Amino acid sequence: MKVFNTNSYVKIKLNPFGIEIMKRKGIEIPKQDEDGYCQMQMWQVMNIFGEYMTVYLDPPFKQEILIDDKDLETK
Repeated sequence: MKVFNTNSYVKIKLNPFGIEIMKRKGIEIPKQDEDGYCQMQMWQVMNIFGEYMTVYLDPPFKQEILIDDKDLETK
């Protein structure tokens, strides 16, 4: 089993809905890399987008979260 710390950074690909959420909350939009992913700590992603992560709404980012292998610990 692998363990992930929510203080670690992840990469997500925001869509227009995700960008709009961040603007409404007055949060600066992180820079995107060449593939369109931005880097944030996982707790930030949960804090900003948690209420929008539901079956009834379109997701605010691509349903793929990139996690660096170095941030996964074996338990």
